[in-house]
Amino acid sequence: MYSPITPPLYPKAKAKATIGATVARTSSRLARRWEDLSNDLLISILLKLGPAELIAGAFSSVCSSWRAAARDASLWRILDLSDWGVINRRIGAPIAFHRVLGRVIAFTRGGNFIEEVHLSSYSSGLDLILISERLPNLLYLSLPNPNIIENDFCMALSNFKSLRGISVNRNLLASFGVLFHLNELFPNLEQLKLFPGKACFCNVDAITLSHFFPNLRKLEIPMPLLSTKALSTLLDSLKILEYLDISVYDESVITVQITEKALRLKAFVLHLCSESRKSMDCP
Repeated sequence: MYSPITPPLYPKAKAKATIGATVARTSSRLARRWEDLSNDLLISILLKLGPAELIAGAFSSVCSSWRAAARDASLWRILDLSDWGVINRRIGAPIAFHRVLGRVIAFTRGGNFIEEVHLSSYSSGLDLILISERLPNLLYLSLPNPNIIENDFCMALSNFKSLRGISVNRNLLASFGVLFHLNELFPNLEQLKLFPGKACFCNVDAITLSHFFPNLRKLEIPMPLLSTKALSTLLDSLKILEYLDISVYDESVITVQITEKALRLKAFVLHLCSESRKSMDCP
């Protein structure tokens, strides 16, 4: 019986190999190295990265094109070191916070473009003084560490020239010495945020805050234990306030009178905290 002869397979394999080689050559021609990309395109890519990736880049060996683009002013207007755990893991080595801070400032050409700095709860008075010496033109500072020594805080404040806003733990502003110093240096402070604590923010606190910071435009006091009277005092005393962000456990704190007074604001942000979390700080 006649049986057809199966043609050899090698021509098909050879054809596949030829196609593969053609695709590889085409891909090679289309592929571009980082250093071949324009500076504007590199900056656009870097703008998509988070602060951890940008900061980690200052510790990596990268090409000159990447390094030049990574120093662009638009990338470093805000230096966010608040999530230190993520940044430390991204760097890939246990490096002290103070060293990272100094390295980033040096990497950004002395920090000439930095307008805001958000420190982590691990930051110390030494870090604060470094920032005040290297970034005297800073506009906004966030300092969540509740254990900063009062003398370090006041010393650092004296180095800043044009601070417009600050976020601090409430403990720091419990001292009248700090309040007087801050008011003397920056009488027109526009933004203030007090990191939450478990103590009640009472009417005396509201009167004190309104006295020392009468020109506030933005105020954030995420204090769940906030009284109606304190809230009313803030709304009455801070005449040019535009933005108020608060947290409360008891919704009854927000009375009809409070609501009416808050109508003049551009933004009134209210966070209601669960009763079951009264023993904890509200996020």
